[in-house]
Amino acid sequence: MRALVARRPSWKRPPYASGLAGFALGRPLFLLASILGLSPILAAPHHAHAGAWTLKEGAGQAILQTSLLHSNQEYGPDSRLYSSRPFDKTEISLLFEYGARDWLTLIAAPQFIHVKLGAPDSASYTGLGYVDAGVRTRLWQDENRVVSAQGILRLSGTGNASSAAAAGYENTEIDLRLLGGLSFSLWGRPSFLDVQLAQRFRFDDPPDEVHLDITLGIRTAPRWQMLIQSFNVVSEGAGKGPWYGVSHEYYKLQFGLAWQWRPNLTLQAAMVGTAYARNAPQENGLVLSAAYQF
Repeated sequence: MRALVARRPSWKRPPYASGLAGFALGRPLFLLASILGLSPILAAPHHAHAGAWTLKEGAGQAILQTSLLHSNQEYGPDSRLYSSRPFDKTEISLLFEYGARDWLTLIAAPQFIHVKLGAPDSASYTGLGYVDAGVRTRLWQDENRVVSAQGILRLSGTGNASSAAAAGYENTEIDLRLLGGLSFSLWGRPSFLDVQLAQRFRFDDPPDEVHLDITLGIRTAPRWQMLIQSFNVVSEGAGKGPWYGVSHEYYKLQFGLAWQWRPNLTLQAAMVGTAYARNAPQENGLVLSAAYQF
C-alpha cells in the first residue's frame, strides 16, 4: 500500500492510548508478517520463555518499562495516512509478578503517563494512567508447550482529569486472555513462540476490543535474545462520545534485543511503529525495559 499524506479529514479519531506496543504495509502483507511477531514481555534470562509461562512458587520478577512515542499522522477511515495534530506520549509501567503456586502467578502493574497534544487545542496530562491487578493460571503444560488463562482488572488513575490528553486512560477495563507458549529450536538456537488472544471489556464510552499479541524470541548468543513483536487490536464496533464515535483497528510491529547483563537482570531496547491502521494514529517510538528476577 502506498502511504499518502493529505490534509486531516473531518472524522474523529479514537484516543491516543494504545496500551501496553511505522511501516506502510498493506493488510495482507502485515498479517503475514504478524506470524513472526511477539508481545511486550521480557524473556526470562535462564529460559527462552515469556508470556504464557507461570513463575515457580516463591519466585518473582519486576519489569520496569518506558515507552516514548510520537505521532503527527493518522490513518483515516480508508486507512490512508493524513497529517494530524502532533502528540508525544511517555508511558512508564512497573510490572510485578509473583509465583503464588507453580501454576498461579499474581500480577500488579501501576502506570505513569505524560501525554502532550500539539496545536490546535493544545493539551497535556501528567500523572497516573492505569493500575492493573490480576492473575495468570496454567491450564496445561508438557516439556515444551504451555496453555494459560489470564484475567486483569485495569483501574484508571486519572481521577477527574478534564484534559483531552487523558482520553483513553479514564475508563475501567477488564482484560481476559488465553495464552499459548511453545519452546523449540530455530536454526539450532533456543527459541520460543508466545500467542495471546484477548477480549478487552471497556466500560462507559469506549468500545470493547479484541487483541492478538504474538511473540517470537530467538537466543542469538549466550547472553543475547532477538525479539520480534506484533500487537493487533480491533474494536467491536464504535463507542459513544466525541472520542469513540467510530470503530478502529491498528497493527503494530516491534523489533528489539534483550541482553542478560547479570544472571537475574535483563535489559531490552526495541523500536515500535504502527504498520497499518484504520481511524487510529500512526505512532513510532522507542521501548526500553529492565527485568529483575528474584
